[in-house]
Amino acid sequence: MDQTIPSSFFVTEDMQASWGKRLGNLLIDMIIRVVLVNLLDLIGLGLFYIFDYDSMIMWTTNLDPLQGFFLSILIVASYYIIIEVSTQRTIGKYITGTKVVCYDGTKPDARTIALRTVCRFIPFDAFSYFAANPRGWHDSLSKTYVVDVKEYEAALQLKKSFNEIGNEEVL
Repeated sequence: MDQTIPSSFFVTEDMQASWGKRLGNLLIDMIIRVVLVNLLDLIGLGLFYIFDYDSMIMWTTNLDPLQGFFLSILIVASYYIIIEVSTQRTIGKYITGTKVVCYDGTKPDARTIALRTVCRFIPFDAFSYFAANPRGWHDSLSKTYVVDVKEYEAALQLKKSFNEIGNEEVL
């Protein structure tokens, strides 16, 4: 599909992902995050052991809870930034058929995704979904939207079709 976005295109409420899909994204990505953190921990310890980096093994096994917490945040932030910058979707979003876009339907840049990711760590971000509009603080502060891919693409195609009406091809 042609990904050019008409200049008068904007995300509307009917394109936004439902509360249920957003909850699905959260739960799936939460499982992925736990698996990822533990997998990277195991791989890291295994590599340190194989290459005889005793000091690194001692460092990782002796992390205090606060250091472990910040290391986990770094891993989780890397997951969101890398995957959303490259694909606009996390694994949860792939499964639920959603993606992140800017207000005008364009792909968010790396800075916007980084801001979105940092805002995920606001302690009460999850409570922002109990409002009438299921748009989290990490969405509103970064000026992004999570849209249902099918609804978004249908609206985009419709907008392109309307823009083509009256435009005659020049032979």
